[in-house]
Amino acid sequence: MLGRHIFRHLGKHVKIFHNVEFTYGYNLTIEDSCTIHKNVLLDDRGAIILHEGTSVSDYANVYSHTHDINNQSNITNKTTELGPRARVTYHATVLAGANIGEDAMLGAMALATKPVPQETVSVGIPAKAKIRKQASVLAAETL
Repeated sequence: MLGRHIFRHLGKHVKIFHNVEFTYGYNLTIEDSCTIHKNVLLDDRGAIILHEGTSVSDYANVYSHTHDINNQSNITNKTTELGPRARVTYHATVLAGANIGEDAMLGAMALATKPVPQETVSVGIPAKAKIRKQASVLAAETL
């Protein structure tokens, strides 16, 4: 109920479970039919856009700002976009600007340091695309 007053945009049929944390709220766009599971961190300092049908699993972290490696006080805000229909699975982390493409999945405990291509499953630290999705069925081809 409060999301419509706090977030930049809150679509229809959105499910947000308990203990979800966001930094500001007013830089957060959640489109229709998104699901955010428990204990998720959405750092919307820059901006986060969850496109239609996106799911963020338990304990995932999504960031929208980064610190300069040499000068920690030098902060860069970046928009981080997930989807449409993207999945960020358990304990995965998306760093600022490392967008997750349409119909893509970031595997459990993976770390997205750069954009995840659409229709792929990316895993590991740092995340690398390992499987290409085809017609909603995973193909066994290696990228």
